[in-house]
Amino acid sequence: MASPPNFQLPVLPALEAPTVHVADAERSFRVTFTASAPPMALSPTSISMALKSPEGIDCHGNERQVLGEQAKFFNNPLLSDVILVVGGERFYAHKLILVRSSDVFERMFSSEWSDSQTKEVELVEDSLCNSVFPRFLKFLYGCHIKLNIDSTLPVLILADKYNVEDLRNVCINFACSYIIPKLQLKDVFHVWFQYATKCYHVRLIAECVQVLAEKMDDITSSVEWQREWVNLEKEQLIQFLQNSDLNIKDEFDLWLAAVKWLQSTGHPQRAANFEDNLKEIMQFIRFPMMTSEQLCQVESHTVFQQHPELFQKAFMLAYKYHALPLVKRANVKEFMSSSFLLRNYSNLRWDKRFVVSQYSACPKGAEVSFRFSTRASSFPPQTWEWELKVHPKGYSTNSDDFRVVLNSNVILDQPRPIEYHLSVVDRNQILHSVCGKKNFSKARYQTDTEMDKKVSVADLCQTDSPLLVNDNLILQIALKPVE
Repeated sequence: MASPPNFQLPVLPALEAPTVHVADAERSFRVTFTASAPPMALSPTSISMALKSPEGIDCHGNERQVLGEQAKFFNNPLLSDVILVVGGERFYAHKLILVRSSDVFERMFSSEWSDSQTKEVELVEDSLCNSVFPRFLKFLYGCHIKLNIDSTLPVLILADKYNVEDLRNVCINFACSYIIPKLQLKDVFHVWFQYATKCYHVRLIAECVQVLAEKMDDITSSVEWQREWVNLEKEQLIQFLQNSDLNIKDEFDLWLAAVKWLQSTGHPQRAANFEDNLKEIMQFIRFPMMTSEQLCQVESHTVFQQHPELFQKAFMLAYKYHALPLVKRANVKEFMSSSFLLRNYSNLRWDKRFVVSQYSACPKGAEVSFRFSTRASSFPPQTWEWELKVHPKGYSTNSDDFRVVLNSNVILDQPRPIEYHLSVVDRNQILHSVCGKKNFSKARYQTDTEMDKKVSVADLCQTDSPLLVNDNLILQIALKPVE
């Protein structure tokens, strides 16, 4: 009999990991009302009517107990109507269970695929998948599985192959929580990132990129990572370029890394489609985040010289961004897109990105502080020290105002006239901005940014708030001397 296509399975390194029991909390008998009125509107009269109605009231037993009893039929010859042969091992199975769990099994046991009366079916799996097939099959019976670092990917491959969505989600959640954060970066890149992009598992891709983003400087510029970088598929490269969490020296370095990928030898197809690749990749390079000097360096590069028309629109917008004072930028709608989002740049700049993690866990009245440095306007060059104080859920236990305060963190010998531009952002755009000017001095060393006029605690605390990214509040600020 034909079998679904095989997946290529990379080898994972050994590492201890906890086991996971996948099952709902214990449930007792429960009743669900099916009256037409919303649940909150049910009255004794509605209940009485539902009791007398022909349809009646939905009543549920203990589902977990049912699953536990069903699990007893795993590899049990009792009432078995099919035998699965995997890697030479035979498993008693029940078509009803297989078909209920997987549309692939449904097609396999349909008349279109094969003789539905066939008693024994051989499944051809990867050798490492063979060893975890009993776990996979048992999950179909009892919705329960034990996972570790060695078994998770093979089980995920089986879940993908047979399209068992529930098990797929279990494996991905387990990998993101327990495996990927503990692996060496090379293993994350070669094993999990490659498989995630091949099967387009969005959450798994995001988790891999998040881990790799912490060492983006090494990945884009070190000899150790050169082969991996230039051999990325275009879609994999874009996964990195569109991410704001990259720890990178500056945007110009990321541009040079993208050019290295574009011009790499040994990829004839890439060279043949150079212009199309350049056009697509340029969308994810944040030219406004480069300095004016760096923009000039890009203009002198051979890639720019050969395709100037592709850069024209992006560069006009970048130069416009640099030409305007900070207090004017907040009112320009063109400056709201992802091209104007900061990454985690390590070079000393006029701006900085901050993340308030796990917003929902922040207590009322708490303060989250970020100390950072910017360039100064003095000569010889020196740094200016700052502190951004964020009150995510109110300035005090009695206050419901979202507040962000900017402090000058050094004793000033002379007044420091500054303009600021503070924004709340998500993955794709700037959501809200405030700007202003302040003359910092010994007596006036802080300013309230008045972000509470644009963002409220109620906005942030609402379910699935659009102001948060995975329960994180992301801020970015730009500071410059007043000219």
